[in-house]
Amino acid sequence: MLSTVKCFFIASAATVITVFFPAKASANSSQELYQQCVACHGVKGEGNATLNAPAIAGQFDWYLSRQIKNFKQGLRGSHPDDVYGKQMLAIVSLLDTEKDLASLSAYIQSLPAVASNSTAKGDLKNGNSYYQGKCGACHGGQGQGNVSLQAPKLAGIDTAYLKRQMENFSKGIRGSHEQDKLGRQMAMMAKTTSGKELDDILYYISQQQ
Repeated sequence: MLSTVKCFFIASAATVITVFFPAKASANSSQELYQQCVACHGVKGEGNATLNAPAIAGQFDWYLSRQIKNFKQGLRGSHPDDVYGKQMLAIVSLLDTEKDLASLSAYIQSLPAVASNSTAKGDLKNGNSYYQGKCGACHGGQGQGNVSLQAPKLAGIDTAYLKRQMENFSKGIRGSHEQDKLGRQMAMMAKTTSGKELDDILYYISQQQ
């Protein structure tokens, strides 16, 4: 049985989450390492819309590792208005990235991608057109991501989460740190779309599995 010696409480306006961290995490299996993510991201990495936690199952391990490092180093989640990012900052602060990050990220990538249950609405034809023109070159024509361009998968991620991240990028809440080169690139792109056009893009992404 997994033993625990540390726990961390995350409080928001409506929710209190208790996250347990395994003792000597580096000596445990990858699945046991993932237990520190379950409370928010789900047993299968399916995400939790109520907690504003995205689906992460099947995401590229290198992208997961980069984002965790970004949180750890303050490149992401340090902006005063990034409420949910601050929650992640608290979580990753107790993760030994040198010993555990690679195996944790590999385990999450190994989880079968979960079909999106998004209720987003939009114009699929327009969304496809806008998406291919502004997003497809980096993230792939069906949101499958692009290893060579270090662009993550988008298909299967909750629409509300994607919209919030686009808003964060466009407002400088995310991607504004001078050392976050790829984040700054995304911030520039985020400023090129909004309103119904963005909604149609997100709807197109929600239909890709």
